[in-house]
Amino acid sequence: MVGERKKIQAAQAPRIMEWPGGRVHEVAGFRTACMYCGIKSQAGNPDLALLACETPAAAAAVYTTNLVCAAPVVLSRAALRKSKGRVRAVVINSGNANACTGAQGERDAGAMARLTAKGLGCKPEQVQVCSTGVIGQPLPMKKVGDGIAELARHIKAGGEPGDFARAIMTTDTVPKTAACSIYLEGVRVRVTGATKGAGMIAPRMATTLGFIVTDAAAEPKVLQAALSSVAAETYNCMTIDGDTSTNDTLILLASGKAGNTPVQQIKGSPYAALRAGLYWVCDSLARQIAADGEGATHTITLFVGGARNNGAAVTAARAIAESPLVKTAIAGCDPNWGRILAAAGRSGAIFDPAASSLTVQGVELFKAGTPAKFDAAEVSNKLKERDVSIVLMLGAGPGRAKFYTCDLTKGYVEINADYHT
Repeated sequence: MVGERKKIQAAQAPRIMEWPGGRVHEVAGFRTACMYCGIKSQAGNPDLALLACETPAAAAAVYTTNLVCAAPVVLSRAALRKSKGRVRAVVINSGNANACTGAQGERDAGAMARLTAKGLGCKPEQVQVCSTGVIGQPLPMKKVGDGIAELARHIKAGGEPGDFARAIMTTDTVPKTAACSIYLEGVRVRVTGATKGAGMIAPRMATTLGFIVTDAAAEPKVLQAALSSVAAETYNCMTIDGDTSTNDTLILLASGKAGNTPVQQIKGSPYAALRAGLYWVCDSLARQIAADGEGATHTITLFVGGARNNGAAVTAARAIAESPLVKTAIAGCDPNWGRILAAAGRSGAIFDPAASSLTVQGVELFKAGTPAKFDAAEVSNKLKERDVSIVLMLGAGPGRAKFYTCDLTKGYVEINADYHT
């Protein structure tokens, strides 16, 4: 009976197909435009982007929980409520966070929304504004304003889409995109996204911006439920340095152009399929951010299982993933398992060390509260691989969590010591 039940569940699981090379502007109903307007010091490096929908898209978003949040975050939160989850455009600048800039920053964020609305012929509350970069510096609004007008004209004229994923980058070394197809009651639907982030990254929606678009038809409340739950398991389970940004924003837009019956319930197979596609994209994007961590030489996938509940597993995983001692041990290819256990022990998660076990790169290092016999040189050699796997079982409970992180190297210190000056 158990075997048959598993076969039935597998048959009912949403089918997800990777869409290699899929980009935001290739999803029906959306257009993008990008340019260099003069915010970044390196001429020609794009620093302004516009994402527009042909008609108001159903929308959802999650924003930073940092009490010190940027003016664009404050504006966008209010706009999404006022528009009742309907968005025509997202305007993004990189190189300047417009954070901690006082009343001038608020006026500048508002001006970005109004200029975009004017250029595209929509209401300002239908525009989401995102900024990323250096904190505490005013935006060069003449350059930004002229750039927004040019991008809007470009989109209305059907111009080239530009490299959206590159235009939103700051200290990233590579653009980050992911795309897949799913079926909603027999109708093929596409989900794709672009994100940025390499430093000042920590869970608690991660500095990151993320933009997900789909041609599915779905109500804003459905999108919000799916995005909030998926963000908790992907973006909020990824960390580079433990620093939560002032500007974090993750936006989901649905054009409805696929022609499926609109998803109106936060249950049932259409919702499950839509959420599965969203999870696939966000999980890929979160891992790409961790892999591109400033100065990183290792990408770490950390699994914590056997906890009392999922919350306890997340608590332990977060402490391990953000531990400088764990991260530097991985950077040095040192199988110093004591640092991992110690981080879990101080996390606040309740567990019995005598019932715990730890495996690194497939080799058991700690078992039932005591050190396991292993070849340290062999494990150290395995840790020279780019991808590192850590599995910590805290007991026999049902709680589990997966975290993405990276190591901590001299490169991280050098990048951040020089970033502002």
